[in-house]
Amino acid sequence: MAQRGPKHHLKRLSAPPVVRVLRKAYTYLLKPRAGPHPLKDSVALGVLLRDYLGIVQNTREAKYVLSQGKVKVDNRTIKDLKFPVGYQDYITIEGDKSYKVEYSKDGFALYPVEDTSHKMLKVIRKHKVKGGKLQLTFHDGRTYLTEDNTIKVGDTVVFDLGEKKIVKVIPQKVDSLCIITTGKHRGIKGRLIAVDHIGGKKIARLDTPEGEISTDYRYLFFLGDEA
Repeated sequence: MAQRGPKHHLKRLSAPPVVRVLRKAYTYLLKPRAGPHPLKDSVALGVLLRDYLGIVQNTREAKYVLSQGKVKVDNRTIKDLKFPVGYQDYITIEGDKSYKVEYSKDGFALYPVEDTSHKMLKVIRKHKVKGGKLQLTFHDGRTYLTEDNTIKVGDTVVFDLGEKKIVKVIPQKVDSLCIITTGKHRGIKGRLIAVDHIGGKKIARLDTPEGEISTDYRYLFFLGDEA
């Protein structure tokens, strides 16, 4: 009989490259639900709690911790074990620390942070809506209405999670610090030194600690002067 509907499980061997999976640990992983991040760029919240942070030993414990409202993502209480978490998201554990999801060569990595009030978002779409305003869509699925037409697709904005407004725009320009978010160079940071047009594609050249690297311009996430 043919497969009907979407699969609700995810084999470890089929996990997206961004998910750091313990070798020979499990046959299956929790599959992230449809949500703010696409499957290829997300990991289920339960996997982060168990395999990354180690605060639970199994799915049963993860369900209990979440049901108690002890976990927040971007300052919102989340109780869904399969909630998709992605790049630049904040994970806050009640009574413990807050962590930021970053890219590394091995996939996602979590780093402790003190401030979770502002988040960097990449503009991935922009279009005009009824009333003449512009709607921006960010890489984490958020949308935002603005009258500022200077913000371009590919720019990064600093978003106030409490006030729900843009407080700073980081434009795309040479000499800005960037991180590569896709491909074999994922997780590498460097300064943009030039943009070449080859075969109809924009190729970015970055000065990185590993030397000069070329990558698809679309893979860049601009960080401005942030370290």
